[in-house]
Amino acid sequence: MDDWYITWSERISEAALGENVPFTLIGGNKGVMTRAQILLHIVNHTSYHRGFVADLFYQVPGARPPTTDLPVFLREGAAALV
Repeated sequence: MDDWYITWSERISEAALGENVPFTLIGGNKGVMTRAQILLHIVNHTSYHRGFVADLFYQVPGARPPTTDLPVFLREGAAALV
């Protein structure tokens, strides 16, 4: 799988990385991200740190963890700008 990502990354153009890709999240919400944002999401998706930090928030009584999912963050950030 790593080889596929390396080959893909070497071949994709800057213009293609900036293209928007619409999608539907598992929960049914619509989203749109650039190919570059999708790649960043994939790279960070498996990082343990995000889950660990969110878990720490749950340990604080009454605290609500922030949104740590990149597609949701981008969608909510775009909506806030409108």
